[in-house]
Amino acid sequence: MKQDILMKAGLTKNESKVYLALLDLKIATAVEITRKAGVHRVNCYDVLERLREKGLISSIMKAKKRVYEVADPKQLMTLIKEKEEALNEIMPALQQEFKLQRTEQKVYHFLGPEGVMQAYFMILEQNSTLYAMGGSGLNRKYLKHRHELFDKERRKKGFGIKGLYYESVRESKEAEMVRDTTLEFRFLPDKYKTLCMVDFCGNLVLNLIPIENNIMAIVIENKVLADTYRKMFDFMWDNAKK
Repeated sequence: MKQDILMKAGLTKNESKVYLALLDLKIATAVEITRKAGVHRVNCYDVLERLREKGLISSIMKAKKRVYEVADPKQLMTLIKEKEEALNEIMPALQQEFKLQRTEQKVYHFLGPEGVMQAYFMILEQNSTLYAMGGSGLNRKYLKHRHELFDKERRKKGFGIKGLYYESVRESKEAEMVRDTTLEFRFLPDKYKTLCMVDFCGNLVLNLIPIENNIMAIVIENKVLADTYRKMFDFMWDNAKK
């Protein structure tokens, strides 16, 4: 029964035999342990070394012979605790991978102003705060009156926008915040400016590529991905200028 429990605790069959043999012998040579445990001598040396590395036994030279002594059995609990702590370190990554595998993912491609508006109508259906990263005003430029239509419908639904825009559009965005209290913007240095921007809302991530005469959007529906972007956004928001 003891051997079975030790194996359930993480020791191999031979490790359990050798440990219990030494626990009974108190202090012994490898030859004595081999006889007691019923483990082949060659294997016994390897097992003893593994048990020593785990802190379950110790060894000393006595009368020109190496002898082994078992450590306090409480060390077994310490060993299990160390394994639990190591597992806890990677648990968030394991759970995220698990969720990614089980989360239904859909990808949508939209071309042209009307197509991009379909993407923003999907955003409206989420009915929660819209987060925007990398805004430079280009979507408003290319969507024209359609952007105003989206804003009107958004205000009707009663959810706001938190946006990270670039310093080059600070003046116009600050004016917008004065007119519309559902908007909240902070600003990033222009040296990090890129053409594209990312919006995310609810379970949707909208990647906007605002190229004149070829504006397009790629929408990914995936909760784990959206939550990841939100964490990235929070870090950038905390470090952006008001």
